[in-house]
Amino acid sequence: MENIELYGLLEIPKEVEKKLRDYGNGRTNPISEAIINKIVERSQWDEGIKQLQELLGEDSDGMKILWELLNIIRKYSYGEYIKRNIPEDIFVSTMKFCTRFLREYYQTFQTYKFVWAWWLPRQISLNEYRIGALEYEFVDAEDKEIAIHIPSDADLRKESVARSLKSFYAFRKEYYPDWEGVKLTCDTWMLMPEMKELLGGKSNIIAFQNLFEIDTVDYDATWYMGWIFPGSECVDEELPEKTLLQRNMKKYLLAGKKFGIAKGHLTAKLTE
Repeated sequence: MENIELYGLLEIPKEVEKKLRDYGNGRTNPISEAIINKIVERSQWDEGIKQLQELLGEDSDGMKILWELLNIIRKYSYGEYIKRNIPEDIFVSTMKFCTRFLREYYQTFQTYKFVWAWWLPRQISLNEYRIGALEYEFVDAEDKEIAIHIPSDADLRKESVARSLKSFYAFRKEYYPDWEGVKLTCDTWMLMPEMKELLGGKSNIIAFQNLFEIDTVDYDATWYMGWIFPGSECVDEELPEKTLLQRNMKKYLLAGKKFGIAKGHLTAKLTE
């Protein structure tokens, strides 16, 4: 597969594609295998990305590092998918992570910029897959778990979530049989107990929340702001009120109430 074919497969925006081609055509300093090896190794992701950024130098819109990471996807990840007989549609859905965040950044700031290089090694190294509505990350750490991530364009209707989970269980059984029985977790603002107060009991988010048992709640975490109020960091009267959640959350926060991030695990009866 050529780079241009990958861009088409992932539906990279044409404006971004041009910038990628311009960089690729003028590229004179290939990155070392040592850096690539770090980027595909979970324990060395951060170091690999940091070294790559230092090598690339000034990269204000993230197009240099996006080109390099997509090139690794083309040369390494795609080959691994083929070798493991993982369907191409899962490859495309998973790697469209890049496309989604490019478009979302444009919607918020009216320009294309890639700022998620730090996360992409999960997909590059075949640790994370998008299957249906949700993403699943195989976290092979001291506390082994499968972390469910919720894409911003996820269909959280009950039937859609159920299809995703069912498809994931089949995927895990075929490609990761050693992970059978490993708990599925989720770390998100959507699991915060206060969501019921903010959205009521009939919301798709609440239906999703009800699939989990909450283990921890962190009221000091603030990264929920970027998801609920894209482009906003401060709690003030300027916060947008385009959605029911934004309107209610704005009132909630301006009243001095605390919000945060909760982590839970999928209840046992739903993991069979």
